[in-house]
Amino acid sequence: MGIGLFKVGQRFDLDGKRQHITRLLDKERIEFEDTQSARRQELTLTEALELYKSGNFVFRPIIDIEADKRARSRVMSNTLLASVPPLLRDLAKLRLHFVTKLAHFPTTRARLTPLVQALWEKLKPADRMLMPECPHASSVARWMKQYRDAENNIVALLDQHALKGHRDRIPQKVLDLMEDCVRDGYLTPHRRNITSVLSDINGLIDDTNLMLTPSEQLSPISYEQLRKYISKLPAYEVYAARYGEQAADMKFRNTGKGASAALPLQRAEMDHCRLDLFVVDMETGLPLGRPWLTVIIDACTRMILGFSLSFDAPSSLTVMRALRHAVLPKTELDDVTQPWPTWGIMRTLVVDNGVEFHGASLDYAAGQFGITIQTCPRRQPWFKGRIERFFRTLQTDLISLIPGRTFSSIIERGDYDSSKHAAITLETLNRVINLWIADIYHQSTHSSIRQTPAQKWESLIDKVDRHLPDSAQWVDAAFGKPETRVAGHEGILKDSLYYNCAELGVMRQQLGERITVDIITNDEDVGYLYVVHPETGDYIKVPAIDEDYASGLTRWQHTKCKEYARYLSEKGEDRVSLRDAKLKIVEMIEEDMVVNRRKSRAAQGRARTMRKQNDSKPTTTSARPTSSAKRKSGAAARPAEQNATHSPRNPPVARDDDLLDLTVTVAVPYTQDVAA
Repeated sequence: MGIGLFKVGQRFDLDGKRQHITRLLDKERIEFEDTQSARRQELTLTEALELYKSGNFVFRPIIDIEADKRARSRVMSNTLLASVPPLLRDLAKLRLHFVTKLAHFPTTRARLTPLVQALWEKLKPADRMLMPECPHASSVARWMKQYRDAENNIVALLDQHALKGHRDRIPQKVLDLMEDCVRDGYLTPHRRNITSVLSDINGLIDDTNLMLTPSEQLSPISYEQLRKYISKLPAYEVYAARYGEQAADMKFRNTGKGASAALPLQRAEMDHCRLDLFVVDMETGLPLGRPWLTVIIDACTRMILGFSLSFDAPSSLTVMRALRHAVLPKTELDDVTQPWPTWGIMRTLVVDNGVEFHGASLDYAAGQFGITIQTCPRRQPWFKGRIERFFRTLQTDLISLIPGRTFSSIIERGDYDSSKHAAITLETLNRVINLWIADIYHQSTHSSIRQTPAQKWESLIDKVDRHLPDSAQWVDAAFGKPETRVAGHEGILKDSLYYNCAELGVMRQQLGERITVDIITNDEDVGYLYVVHPETGDYIKVPAIDEDYASGLTRWQHTKCKEYARYLSEKGEDRVSLRDAKLKIVEMIEEDMVVNRRKSRAAQGRARTMRKQNDSKPTTTSARPTSSAKRKSGAAARPAEQNATHSPRNPPVARDDDLLDLTVTVAVPYTQDVAA
């Protein structure tokens, strides 16, 4: 997997056809050209992001390194370049002088020879000492090709022996393999250890020995040899390659220098908050509880990068939801009038010591995109004070406007019954928060930055290269949980569910009847999982065979269905499927919510008296019809249900749209500065 950005030369696939960006017309338009037909077209940035989100726009590497082995062997990382002696770097700069001056001339020997001679004669005496003889035209042509194949990287103009150093005991072929494996395996955000890289190197040595005679056999290297090789690399550059520049700055900083965020997406903070608000059920109007809000805020501009609202307690699931929302473009906002322009990968994410931030899922997602996870010291929330202050602003300026809010103490609450006055559903609350963030919080002057978050973002975002994963599907897969499973003719078994599709069958036909594959699951929806192709590394989205049951079901809901099905089996009842268990759970919840409506103490006493009088009589329950009964009775059951809901003891609940309009009307006059 790689990353892409909107810049000249960036290659991408549009509806399966290879394109490349030729010009940036302005901030909102790009010009691109079809690689085969040379036809040029234009797209606005908004259109490109919509295509990217739908999966029709996929970034590709600017140069296909795999197709050009020589370019791959010549291009070294900046980490290895830093170990080159100054004399050899000066020679590479001198060669670059010839390459840039002759870049627009034909590379034939007859045309280049007099031009090279003229450039060499004009060199300064110090440069003539580095290059005492005039280079041959063929050498200059070779330099030009190497420089072009390496994406205009000066490292390609270094001599191959420039990076060897003192390597008397290790053959050059082994050193070349070590350089490749260290660059591609160790100096990456995946942070592989030395042992795994050593295994790769010795595996390549074994493969090379198969093509060599007994006298030419290469000896495997030891752990100590590889450790010494890595230890000679600059410590700062190694740490930056593995953990990110921000983490390296923090680790190697001078005394008194703290973390700073001078640009957007350099540093973001994430935390959870349980809202002081009761949310009601959409159908019955009964209070369900207080939801959790997970938010990611940009430290430089105070823009909200993304959030997640649900009843799920803080977990890896809520963290992944917020990260996915932060990375992807935000275009599906029906109620919002102002743009929400935050998208892209942040460099550093600051979190606390919660269990949800120390799981394998977050580490895997961070490693995929090179995000550095920075953990604050325990019991010191001021290390991420921006997100803490945002929650306070949200609670006081938005939640206080909505009926059903709770209070921090009994004295503040008084006689106000939060659950009785609750009148907003989770869906409407999500719409209200979207509206408040984009149209009010982002557009209000922030006392710390002396301008609105939207204004500061707009003034600085052009200075940042915003990276996106190759496709939106990569985002969905990256924020899942990696596991290993066996794929057979029945598919893949995961958590009592089978997953299979035609593409998985084609892969088995190529690689074997039963193969071990890496899978990525999403706890938010067990209706599908991703399979990583062992050879190409592509993601294959595999749906559940029982899609009617699994689609849209969370992992927690699926677990409860399994527990209930197991309970019925242990009672000796007929074996039930997971779908039957799911339907029974839904019906039981609906009945229980109606039977357990809020009642006064007198009403509860009357109910207890009636139960005592009717102990010996068959009881009937005037509960709300179940899902199956509702389907049979249709609209005839609705008037009775409405009459029961709108009794004097159960006042009618305000409609969500009316509440949304009321919230907007009250919130718009908000003019005070938003605190830090």
